[in-house]
Amino acid sequence: MAIKVNLPPGCKGFDCKDGTRYTAARAGTHVMVEDRHADALNKSQFGGDGHLIGNVGRESFGTKRGKKCPTCRRIWNVWNDTCPKCGTVTEEV
Repeated sequence: MAIKVNLPPGCKGFDCKDGTRYTAARAGTHVMVEDRHADALNKSQFGGDGHLIGNVGRESFGTKRGKKCPTCRRIWNVWNDTCPKCGTVTEEV
């Protein structure tokens, strides 16, 4: 299975310790890496939360319904009864 890894601006790829090379189509986009390399990258000085290379192994999903914050005007997930940003009670959209 491959994991999506976001690259920093200007970066087009990287080489792994075992010689595997990952190259993006455009600089600053992303590459798909093998699980074993994603795990090693997360443990390195460059990967993980808030580091140079981000979102290693993260997944996202969406739902058809949502709840809107009347204060922030942002639509949150359907299970957010209160706005995570300001704490206001959300309304069904």
